[in-house]
Amino acid sequence: MRNRALAFGAIGVVGILALAGCGRTDDAGQRGGSEAATVDESPAKGAIEVWAMGEEGENLADFAEGFVKDNPDAKVSVTSIPWTDVMTKYQTAVAAGTVPDAIMIGSSLLPAMVAAGGLAEVPADLVDEDAFNETALESTEVEGTSYAVPWYVETRVMYYREDLAEKAGAEAPKTWDDLTAFAASMKANGADYGIQLPMGDAEDSTQVILPFYAQAGGEVLNDAGDAYAWDEAALTDALEYYGSFFTDGLAPMSGYGDAQTAAFADGSNPTFISGPWMVGVLGDQESAEWVDENVGTAPVPAGTDNNDSYLGGGHLGVFEDAKNADGAWKLVRWLSEPETQQKWFETVNALPAVSSALDSEPFTSDPRLSVLNEQLENTVAPPSVPSWNEMSAFIETEAEKVANGSSAAESASAIVAKAESLGTGW
Repeated sequence: MRNRALAFGAIGVVGILALAGCGRTDDAGQRGGSEAATVDESPAKGAIEVWAMGEEGENLADFAEGFVKDNPDAKVSVTSIPWTDVMTKYQTAVAAGTVPDAIMIGSSLLPAMVAAGGLAEVPADLVDEDAFNETALESTEVEGTSYAVPWYVETRVMYYREDLAEKAGAEAPKTWDDLTAFAASMKANGADYGIQLPMGDAEDSTQVILPFYAQAGGEVLNDAGDAYAWDEAALTDALEYYGSFFTDGLAPMSGYGDAQTAAFADGSNPTFISGPWMVGVLGDQESAEWVDENVGTAPVPAGTDNNDSYLGGGHLGVFEDAKNADGAWKLVRWLSEPETQQKWFETVNALPAVSSALDSEPFTSDPRLSVLNEQLENTVAPPSVPSWNEMSAFIETEAEKVANGSSAAESASAIVAKAESLGTGW
């Protein structure tokens, strides 16, 4: 299994720059600043207040009734928070001492939360760390200290119009060269473009650029994780490859745009790289039957080194000042059990972070889920450092220049220089 944490992120981020500029609290990331709590096997008791976002926030309260059934002296309440508000509410609550007990952490938000202070260390032996997706687990750590437990993961695979590919005599690509040829073949057979790729900050183009860079053999941080270590040659290759789809007219300069699914459905742009939610999106737009008949999925094509794809998802953490930390950690432990994770997938289609949960139905028999399962063995995610938001925004700007015909080598050099001046933000 090849799982590498350039670290973990993928969900909307608001306010990280402000927090990153503040610097980390004195004991953040340093064991010994405070002893991690221990959590026994006795039933949870008392009120447990949780903040969660998105679909998870809307469904967790009802789902947690299973936990309450096993822990009748406990009560779980969930406050659903918009993604756009979470960092402001987090910062305010930590400063005022009005935190809940536990919080869902959009994976890319963890560095900013650690920098702001307030999260407790994960108790030793709370969960079996070996049970988790390796990339997801590593992304919960800051300088050797774990501040969260992986809850769910998602990765990207290639979606393509299988019916149109058959007419064009094209097979799902397995290498960079194959993907270029595949996109060209689709365009040559009537499509306006061969592939959709994200463009700029609004669509977070680093979610394909980082994998391209990893596929070329590059690492973002040094082995110690305390400094950027961009490989300029690999970065040049990644940017040049990304830009080639635009300069060769195989991808629209508009990026995904508002017509992403419509262009896919009508065949005018029949390929994109995205996450598992797109099966449902396409099914809602067309029909489940249309998806089954026309949509193929495949692992992302490999570069010279590997076929790493972007890994995102969410974690669960507990506050240092939680009123019921013991109950909160026991809830986190329950949500990390393989059976619970399988039921959570049935509720919100969030892929389990516990690898063993993927070894049963429907993950082994459903072709689309088995592709995701296969891709999860080769993943990469952005680094758990506060400056990543600013670093990624700079990469997106430089990548857009390359897509418009500028030199990939010059952009790679500019990114390396930016990293040297910016630092990790700790």
